[in-house]
Amino acid sequence: MDHEKQKDEITALESIYNEEEFSYHEENGQYECSFKIFVNLPAKCHLSYKDLRHETDLAQEVQISYLPPLTLHVTLPEDYPSVSAPTFMLCSSWLYPIVLSKLCRKLDSLWESSKQEILFTWVEFLQDETLNFLKIKDRLDMDHMYTSYKRALEKLQVSQANKETGESNKQCNSEARESGMSKKTNVLDKRAILDCPIGRNPIQMLIDYNEKRKQVEFKKNFYTCNICFTDKSGEHCTQFLPCAHIFCKDCIRGYFEVRIKEGNVQNICCPEEKCKFEATPSQVKELVSSELFSKYDSLLLSTTLDTMMDIVYCPRRHCQYPVTRDPDDNMARCPVCQYAFCVRCKMVYHGVEPCKISSAEKQRLLKEYESASNEKKAEMEKYYGKRQLQTMMENTMSENWINDNSHNCPHCKTAIEKSDGCNKMTCSHCGTYFCWLCGTRLNPEAPYLHFRNPESKCFNMLYRGVIPDELDDDDDFDFHAEYLDYYSEDEEYIQDEDFVLELDD
Repeated sequence: MDHEKQKDEITALESIYNEEEFSYHEENGQYECSFKIFVNLPAKCHLSYKDLRHETDLAQEVQISYLPPLTLHVTLPEDYPSVSAPTFMLCSSWLYPIVLSKLCRKLDSLWESSKQEILFTWVEFLQDETLNFLKIKDRLDMDHMYTSYKRALEKLQVSQANKETGESNKQCNSEARESGMSKKTNVLDKRAILDCPIGRNPIQMLIDYNEKRKQVEFKKNFYTCNICFTDKSGEHCTQFLPCAHIFCKDCIRGYFEVRIKEGNVQNICCPEEKCKFEATPSQVKELVSSELFSKYDSLLLSTTLDTMMDIVYCPRRHCQYPVTRDPDDNMARCPVCQYAFCVRCKMVYHGVEPCKISSAEKQRLLKEYESASNEKKAEMEKYYGKRQLQTMMENTMSENWINDNSHNCPHCKTAIEKSDGCNKMTCSHCGTYFCWLCGTRLNPEAPYLHFRNPESKCFNMLYRGVIPDELDDDDDFDFHAEYLDYYSEDEEYIQDEDFVLELDD
């Protein structure tokens, strides 16, 4: 009769709990069961810990959402449930044996008040009522466990330093007896087992488990991608932290690939509008190809170095190694090729001499100098020399004026300024005729043909830019006088049928 009840209870538990939560096996007609019991935590639960040997230290807190499960190992006697209670062991990695002993006695109490199939009641109590029973609200005190770990760690370090095995073992055994555990054997239950790896930081163990469990639970649920608005399982989604915005992997993969291919690898933020939290390198690595991640990693390193004020690249084209510089020193030396260079102009180090300025840098440097504050100007003068900057500014202003107000002779390249007159120019240096408008060299025997040839791009433009749009009534200037003066000397040109002058009366 009891065996049938046990079998029915096992079947019912199989239908309630999944394989992770419940397992069993039967040996010689006796059932042995194991339960993984995940204790329900409040919405905002914290681990609190400090070394109790240092009273002035402040307690530290870490928020957690999941704790490692309690493990309940149960053996069903032949006369269960009619006579005997199940035998069990209760294990935990975060509750001290003295606390677990209270839970063991509570399980005994539940059996005494029931005297029937009890396994489901035990599991439900441990899952839902453990924290209330132990008077734990939203803060789990790990002070004693953390202090024990620190004390054991220090003893191990002393033992390794002394290398006196015999004495160290005696000392450790003595201190273990003095730790108070032996004095409390009367309140400890042998069924209460602390299942915490020796030598491992219990706080870090709980933090690691919390993160791992978060990922497991995330993959179980379904989420709506905020980009394509498709519902997908957590297995096919990724979450940005700490903002917790969720998107499907396909959308974020495309987003990452575009940013990396464009070379824009810094500040790859969550795509949610106005969200400033960035993707982690591990998140990028998970979603893109290894080749693309290598490019991302290289670009990220390069851009990060570029933002560091104490890093400058070796200017040698075959080297380009990042070099650490002293902010107060203008010289840097590449540790790879040993090139010593000026951090300002990137040329070989020139000591106290001002930096030489290349022609390509002049315009940019002058604009920066003209618009700079007095402090910035003083700094630039320190590096480039005040006299050099002022001379360069004067020369550049002269060059700009010449470029804006003169044209070069097509023959000797002399700069020619036009003050007035028509667009037929004569070089004062070599006597070459040329057109002011297009720079074409003119025929010295008939320089005006360029302006009256219908096929010329300057046709009828002899006085372009000289003739005003409207003349005053008393303006008696004769714009054809230069034609008459030149062609009156040669009757052949005056009688040319293609050249007709119409003079005002």
